[in-house]
Amino acid sequence: MPREARVGVDWRMASEPRVRDEPRASEFGALLRHWRRTRGISQLDLASVAGLSTRHLSFLETGRCGPSRSTVLQLGRALDLPRSETERLLIVAGYAGDWNRHDGDADATRLQLAKVAPLLAAHDPFPAFITDPNWSVAWHNRSARAFFERLRELAPGLPLDPLDLRLLLRVPHLGQVVRNLGALFEGVLAGLYQLAPDPVCFGHARSLLDVLPSPGRPGEAIERAARSSTWEQELRIGDRGAEFSLAMLSLPFAGGASGYALVLTQPADAASGAPARAYFSGLLAAS
Repeated sequence: MPREARVGVDWRMASEPRVRDEPRASEFGALLRHWRRTRGISQLDLASVAGLSTRHLSFLETGRCGPSRSTVLQLGRALDLPRSETERLLIVAGYAGDWNRHDGDADATRLQLAKVAPLLAAHDPFPAFITDPNWSVAWHNRSARAFFERLRELAPGLPLDPLDLRLLLRVPHLGQVVRNLGALFEGVLAGLYQLAPDPVCFGHARSLLDVLPSPGRPGEAIERAARSSTWEQELRIGDRGAEFSLAMLSLPFAGGASGYALVLTQPADAASGAPARAYFSGLLAAS
């Protein structure tokens, strides 16, 4: 396949995530403070149980210093956290988790998921696709392809075979089509936060977090994500005279297929049904 021209954008950055601006200590402190407040424990009491000084604990929560690995584990025990949440504390503090990672049979997994892929066609005219652990679109229906081709009109040279979703963050003027980018990015961040402790997903979630714009001050996004339990996000489309909202539901696979996710869209409300169907039907007719 001929190499597509790059027009004004360097698409190579998808495999070269940037260094995050906010310090890890701030992310750790926000999460630690969240759990201390959730447990209803004062700084004095937590410091006493964990064997720390209140000054040290205060510094950890405000991000003025980072914890040692043993301190993270001490705090996890003192807060009586489930293992997955202690793993999360380790991750945001910059340490590897305690699990033993075993790579699954990637070829077998793709063969199994390929049996699901034909079902995506039944979801037309609304986009549906499956992402792989590297954030590429592994399978999609015709509507998803047509929508990606529409976005490529805003960014000639955007590779689509396969499409790396991290590249969409660099599409110029994406906000001309997707009107709620800030809220959408924050929702994706919350979903990735839920994935992060999964030993199979560790590294995959981080690679997208590293290129995802993080709204607000350091630690704020992770505070909100800690309270989030939904995988459904609203996608507001304003394009070619059409205005409507889509509910975008991301369903992560588990077990050997961890790191893959099924993404389905549908009109978010009754008023969006007709314009959404007409918009995507029009994209399909033009493709």
